[in-house]
Amino acid sequence: MKKIYIYTHSCKLRFLDASRVRSYFSHNNYKIVNKPKDADIIFFIGCAAIDYITDESLHMVKEFQKYDAELIVAGCLPNIEKEKLGDVFAGRTIDTKDLDKDPDKMDELFPENRIKFREIDDANISFQNLNEGKSVEAIKKIFRNMRWIENTYVRIKGHVLKNIMGEHSFFYNVLIDEPMYRMRISWGCNCNCSYCGIKEAIGSHKSKPLEQVIEEFRNGLDKGHKHFMMNADDIGAYGTDINSSFTELLDKMTNIPGEYQISIANLSPRWLIKYIDDLEEIFKRQKIIRLGVPIQSGSSRILKLMNRFHDTEKIKEVFIRLKTAFPMLSLHTHIIVGFPTETDEEFKQTLSFIKKSNISAGQLNIFSRKAGAEAERIEPKISQDEIYKRLKYAKEFFKKVEYNVTYKSKGKVFLFDKMDSYIQH
Repeated sequence: MKKIYIYTHSCKLRFLDASRVRSYFSHNNYKIVNKPKDADIIFFIGCAAIDYITDESLHMVKEFQKYDAELIVAGCLPNIEKEKLGDVFAGRTIDTKDLDKDPDKMDELFPENRIKFREIDDANISFQNLNEGKSVEAIKKIFRNMRWIENTYVRIKGHVLKNIMGEHSFFYNVLIDEPMYRMRISWGCNCNCSYCGIKEAIGSHKSKPLEQVIEEFRNGLDKGHKHFMMNADDIGAYGTDINSSFTELLDKMTNIPGEYQISIANLSPRWLIKYIDDLEEIFKRQKIIRLGVPIQSGSSRILKLMNRFHDTEKIKEVFIRLKTAFPMLSLHTHIIVGFPTETDEEFKQTLSFIKKSNISAGQLNIFSRKAGAEAERIEPKISQDEIYKRLKYAKEFFKKVEYNVTYKSKGKVFLFDKMDSYIQH
């Protein structure tokens, strides 16, 4: 029996890939081990979306090569940073496009496997990295092996955090990420954002069949799940390639009876604008409690340079319409700080947009250059000193308008969460 160690350093969608990979090897009688030193194969899913994560992924590649095991590197790293990866690694790779859209590529790496990768269903529960060398991770393993302990722990943790923070709070939903039933409804992206470095790695948009998504949703309900997270690379494009639409799917889901809540991640403003009339009626059903809309900037000029929907007044208008339809809706966003040519005034426009649009929570991310992306050629670039100055200003701004503020420890990601989002029904 071969032993395999699986580890991912990436986004939530790649954690779903890792869960499917784990299932694939389990079905083919591999032993899943919790320490790389015990493995015959190390399967690492790496990320290269932004520079500091690329550096971390490449460092992990170097570390994993120290073990007496074959290392296979997967995810977006092999495609986005092929040259940098090639400088430190000469082994076998499989990229995100292959895992998501061409499952036979996986079987080409493991031709002896009887159960094929295409026979393994897409995952609905995020993969959990585990290393028994750390005491906390060892405890997590015990919890997973004794389901009743895990369930009791999750219930207590969820009850405490919900009462302290509120179930619609950004940080509550970050901390109590399980039990969460994740639904990936499509793969790939047809957008052309000028700063994006992952499009080539994930490929063009492809929707999961409508009936399959509904079946996954019903399966989650049957298993007792109450919180569903819908995600995709370009979630609003769902259905455009299969004679359906994102709102048709939401309409069918929210008409299914039951006590459940749905969160939606990464809905581009252009889809929000396109579907606002239908979305307004759907949100009145109070089943969708959290909506992530990454605006990236509150400046129309910067949005044009980003190749994104750039009518900020229209975006603000639809945000207000949705909040009117369902006042308890938690609106989340992402902002890029220091996009090339962004002025200090345009950055302040973005902060003002957040305040006036009644956005509940989100994060500010420092602009990261990616080789080959259009934004790499836009000048002048904003200095790191100026970006940090703006982040410092943002911290004081959010405190004044009653947001909780904090930094992630790496990459200088600034999180903000509105205090009044803690108020419950």
